[in-house]
Amino acid sequence: MKQSDHSKYQIACAAVGLAPKSLISKGLEKNILHVKIEKVQPEEWKPIIKLLENNSSLVDIILEFTNLKKCAYVKKSTKPSFSLAVQTLLFKNLSSCLTCSASLRRLSIINVALKKPLFEELCRGLGRNQSLEFLSLNGSIIGQKSLNLIFPIIRKSHITHLDFTQCKLNENSCPLIGSLLKSQVLERHTETWKHTLRYNNPDVSAVSGVKRITLNGNPIGDEGCEIICTSLQDDYWIKALDLQQCDITDEGAKMFLVMLEDNSSLCVLDLRLNKNIKDKSVIEKIEHLLERNRKSDLESFENGNLFDQKKVVAPKVKAASKRSISNINMRNSLNESRKCSQYESHYNSILKNTTVKNGEQLRNIKLHDKKDKYSPIVLHQPKSRVSQKSKALNASKDEQNKIFSILDDLKNDLEIYKSELYIEKEKTQVLESKVKALEQENSFLKSQQENQQDELEPELLETIETSFTQFHNFLDMLKQAGYGELCQLVNK
Repeated sequence: MKQSDHSKYQIACAAVGLAPKSLISKGLEKNILHVKIEKVQPEEWKPIIKLLENNSSLVDIILEFTNLKKCAYVKKSTKPSFSLAVQTLLFKNLSSCLTCSASLRRLSIINVALKKPLFEELCRGLGRNQSLEFLSLNGSIIGQKSLNLIFPIIRKSHITHLDFTQCKLNENSCPLIGSLLKSQVLERHTETWKHTLRYNNPDVSAVSGVKRITLNGNPIGDEGCEIICTSLQDDYWIKALDLQQCDITDEGAKMFLVMLEDNSSLCVLDLRLNKNIKDKSVIEKIEHLLERNRKSDLESFENGNLFDQKKVVAPKVKAASKRSISNINMRNSLNESRKCSQYESHYNSILKNTTVKNGEQLRNIKLHDKKDKYSPIVLHQPKSRVSQKSKALNASKDEQNKIFSILDDLKNDLEIYKSELYIEKEKTQVLESKVKALEQENSFLKSQQENQQDELEPELLETIETSFTQFHNFLDMLKQAGYGELCQLVNK
């Protein structure tokens, strides 16, 4: 019989000679591991790390610092409770748990300072997991470099809710968020298009990808809002966006208002605690548009869960006379309208209004003669957004083809630059060898010159002395011959 996580933890604590912690034991009864790091002593980490190793039954993992002043350490005089060795083992086993688990749904790492090796280990586990739906790194990652590592993994995962609260993100980090949203839009459009072939009903909720993003406490400002609004303009899947305390002003709120006029899927936009938003009329208009989206949307937020899908109810059409050619035309038009309405949920309400108007037109028809046919009727056609969707799909495909062509060109340029770099490296190696040879030759010549100077110095001194003695002997000889005055002139 397979042991529960609760019994495994008790056995691991008994092996070390410790009593199980009550908070962890209560959570493990529901397959939840909740660890408050500052309350864990150094010797109590071993059972927790042992429990995480290759665990495949946990549903929720929470690692958090509730008291930031302790900062994961106890007094300096004692041994640190959350040392680097403990962190390394903990995240290594957490990565193994993410790799082998198919039941883990939520992972929260709150106020934990993740250094690069730990963050890389976490990303390695996230890249191999296909069951995680909620990821919170509240206060645990710092800046854009961490986003560069984790966003390619999130793009391929099944995560629906991202929480990056107080992660020190700014307007420079928003292009990464925008690129994530745009890439998911392309993938989702492609997946939905596959389901709509031969008039199949696409299950929009089954398409994987992020549906809620929480960026509270990050100073992205109006520049970041502009990037996010541009990415959400043609998005039909993002349902909630939390932007509390993000330094947003009235200009950023107006950007969201313009975006919501075209976006019919965003149901929650949290702009509270942004003190620079002072225009209440803009907030009221945003709430009105959000309420419109909530009414027309098939998904709702219940009990903290993200979305629960409802059944699509087709509009009822009153039976018409079989002999009426106009009624047959009306039924055909309604069938076509139904096929279109399968693509988006809120189209059903438009279709109901269309049916009522067509019924009113049919009631006003008067028969002039049995042989005469009905007068031509112009049926009220709803403004179909399927054409807009198809145009958007075609535009996205063209954009995707352009991106692929640009990537191919960049790959070719990269290969050319690599070959040129290899040639330049060979040339530099040859030149460096020549420079080394010249330096060696120069040093050899300098040493030879110094040796020659050392040999020549005593010989030069001897020759100078002999020449001086000969000169003085010559002067003495002149004095003896009677040329003393001439010698005095020479001395002067």
